[in-house]
Amino acid sequence: MGFNKNRLDLDDEMNRIMRVLIVILMIFFVSCAPKEKGPGFLWQASPEKQLFDEAEQQFQKGAYPEALLLYQEYLSQFPGAVLSPAALLKVGMIHIHLKQYENAIHAFDRVQAVYSETPYALEAGVGKLAVSYNTGDYRQVTVYAGNILAQPLARDQLIRVNLIVGDSYMALKSPLEAYGAYLSAFRSAPSGDEKKNAISRLKTAISLLGPSVLTSELAKLDGRPPGGYLMFQLGVGYMEKGLSDDAVTTFSSFLKKFPGHEYAGQAGKFIADLEFSAVADRRLIGCLLPLTGKYEKIGHQALEGIEFALARFARDRAMPDLHLQVEDTASNPLAAQKGLGALAAAGVSAIIGPIATADSIAPQAQALGIPMIVLTQKSGVTDAGDYVFRNFLTPHMQVATLVDYAVHTLGARRFAVLYPDENYGDIYMNLFWDAVVAAGGRMVGVEAYDPGETDFADPIQKLAGLHYAVPEDLVEEPSQASQTFINGKNPGTPDRAPDGPDISSAEDGRHEELMAADRKADAAAPGPSVDFDVLFIPDAPEKAGLIIPQLAYYDVKGVRLMGTNLWHSDKLIDMAGNHLQGAVLAEGFFERSRKDPVRRFVTEFESIYGEPPGFIQAVAYDTAWILFDLASRPDIRNRAQVKEALLSMPPFSGVTGTTGFDPSGEAVKDIYLLQVKGRQFEEVQTIPLGGTMQR
Repeated sequence: MGFNKNRLDLDDEMNRIMRVLIVILMIFFVSCAPKEKGPGFLWQASPEKQLFDEAEQQFQKGAYPEALLLYQEYLSQFPGAVLSPAALLKVGMIHIHLKQYENAIHAFDRVQAVYSETPYALEAGVGKLAVSYNTGDYRQVTVYAGNILAQPLARDQLIRVNLIVGDSYMALKSPLEAYGAYLSAFRSAPSGDEKKNAISRLKTAISLLGPSVLTSELAKLDGRPPGGYLMFQLGVGYMEKGLSDDAVTTFSSFLKKFPGHEYAGQAGKFIADLEFSAVADRRLIGCLLPLTGKYEKIGHQALEGIEFALARFARDRAMPDLHLQVEDTASNPLAAQKGLGALAAAGVSAIIGPIATADSIAPQAQALGIPMIVLTQKSGVTDAGDYVFRNFLTPHMQVATLVDYAVHTLGARRFAVLYPDENYGDIYMNLFWDAVVAAGGRMVGVEAYDPGETDFADPIQKLAGLHYAVPEDLVEEPSQASQTFINGKNPGTPDRAPDGPDISSAEDGRHEELMAADRKADAAAPGPSVDFDVLFIPDAPEKAGLIIPQLAYYDVKGVRLMGTNLWHSDKLIDMAGNHLQGAVLAEGFFERSRKDPVRRFVTEFESIYGEPPGFIQAVAYDTAWILFDLASRPDIRNRAQVKEALLSMPPFSGVTGTTGFDPSGEAVKDIYLLQVKGRQFEEVQTIPLGGTMQR
């Protein structure tokens, strides 16, 4: 946003600076080192001059290893020559470029020791600063630079030293000190690239200063450059904090004092946006919902939750002047865009929704500066900007909660996944795997299955280690007698009906011998190898209900089954029966929760609408209540302040769990865990991930 677009990621900036710094030093060492006259025209063709020129040519071409050898040869052949200190400086510079920092320091130390009374010693000091910066010893740069700055420096040396010092303070996360160093470089730099270089760094440091520091530094400058940048950033800072009146006043003063500034156009746009935002009615909340079209059922469920929240909030808080403006997205992006325009024109302070069209609308809401809380699982929606939020049950939330419970409550360490080979299954499998590894667990089995199949023997056998035959040399061959018995023949005994006469005692002994051989053969056959504590199956009840009994058939027992919120279905219990007992799933809302706020919500909702609420009604209810609460606060007067309040609000305890928003606008929720007991689902607990609310 505006000046903030000039903010650079500090790590990337530091890396870029390190690369550029060497080039700058090389240029200045060549162009600004003291020039000494040679001994006449005969010297121009001397071996000394030829060798030095050859080294310079290799240096200019970037052939640093070749140049290094030539400079070292020059120093060896002509140790007392007039250009020896210049050659030694180049040796140090080349070592910096080759990241041979100890060698660089050794070269610069020699320059300072042998040529201490010459300007070359100062150049060597600047080189040592560069080495300290490149090796990450930023604190040493700030200390050692004081000794250099205390000496009489040429203008180019002063600029270079201050830039290195400023870069070091930025790396130390001290933007105010960096600003001071960059300001000195800026004031010393002539017009042109040097000035632009200093300005670029100043912008980065200024963007990290707070309003109080900016105000103080502006007073010191008293209208002198770079005051325009500081004043513009002050306005941006006020705007980000939701202080629209202060921001408008600052931007207006900026335009009067610096009418030709490069950010004048941006300041004018910010003023217009802030004035537009100021006309928003903080007690008017907009809704973008699919009330017709493919997703109309979901849209009407969300509207029920929002309207129910409005009625309860107005009653409990005695605030009848809260209002809703509802626009139908008709389940398509064009209608959603039209609805967004209508809400913006009406001056809503925030928007609930949309659902299916959230990804197409989010960038426009961001551009308009209207806070929007979307109700969708679609990934990447909040990437549109800091005005876009999401409050919904996401795959990441479910997987994180399940794994956290498995590891920290159940003590599970080994995990397996059996998943459908389609997008839904792929997403959950990858998220689950990442969560297990992050929690310190081990993935010991991952198998996919064709979602169109009904027989899952192959992937189940692979998980259980039954798919691959035992090598023949590891299986003991059954005896002939045993094999004959297995095939239904008992040699030496006539065939007889099951109810025939008793077998003789001799035959009895023979029968026992054959039974023993049979048991031995069974023992040689491979059995299941279930080496996991938890099996995660992310699929719908129709498919999971077929898989789970087959697991028991192949003796995959004694493991904890886990699933997604799709498992919250009586149909799954009907299909899987006793095989499902103890299974755990994540859910965004549980209408039979023992918590008093949920019980009251469900009872009142059912008395009005004739049926209990589901997740959509519940999450829309919580979202609306959050915005209604902000709208009731007298200190929140515009959309920017609504946005800031959402980002900084304490965790909200609602019927879908505890909800907060992280800096990217994503909801951080403590969701429900349900467990199958008998013929019903029971609440396990609502868990903060890792034990605390993650913000």
